[in-house]
Amino acid sequence: MDQNTNPVPPDTGGPYLNEEQITQPPVSDPFPERRSGFAIASLVLGIISLFGPCLCCVHVITAPLAIIFGAVSLIKKLDGKGMSITGVTLGILSVLMTVMLLISLRPVLEHIDVISEDLLQLTEDQDEVFPAYEKDGTLPDYIRKYLEPPYSDMLAEYDITIYDVMDALLSQYKSGRLMRIDKEAPVSEPEADTTELAALALIPVS
Repeated sequence: MDQNTNPVPPDTGGPYLNEEQITQPPVSDPFPERRSGFAIASLVLGIISLFGPCLCCVHVITAPLAIIFGAVSLIKKLDGKGMSITGVTLGILSVLMTVMLLISLRPVLEHIDVISEDLLQLTEDQDEVFPAYEKDGTLPDYIRKYLEPPYSDMLAEYDITIYDVMDALLSQYKSGRLMRIDKEAPVSEPEADTTELAALALIPVS
């Protein structure tokens, strides 16, 4: 009696699959969000970078981080390629905008210490200075130097004069939006604010 070397497999109700034909289902990543974390961080930081000048110059930190996180995600070929590219692009754009802004403000930055001191004094004396200026255009002595070089040349770079600046500050004074300085507070505290005011005051009045 011949022995059957290929025994018939039990009836399982379907086609018989040998060991080589059995395949394992693909294993999904149990933490897919981790693979796109760098891409998401790059995108979010890139968006924040565009608003950096309005957020206390936070783009100085967020723009480089957006570029770094996006680059890491692209190099490691993680998920979220589109978000990574967008984050890197926004980060680079923010850096370029910052460089252009610094170049445009270079004339002001050369005299920023003097401008800050004068604006600080101007805000302290605003209740005397602006009523007199509104009445007959009188300028305080420490402001009159802006009628002559090099300060007049600096203002000419932005196609304005000291009178344009004073008109803008007068408008803020009359609306109550002009910063007031506590004379009893240490001088070091408001200096950062007057530096910001120095830049804002040089915006041409439409």
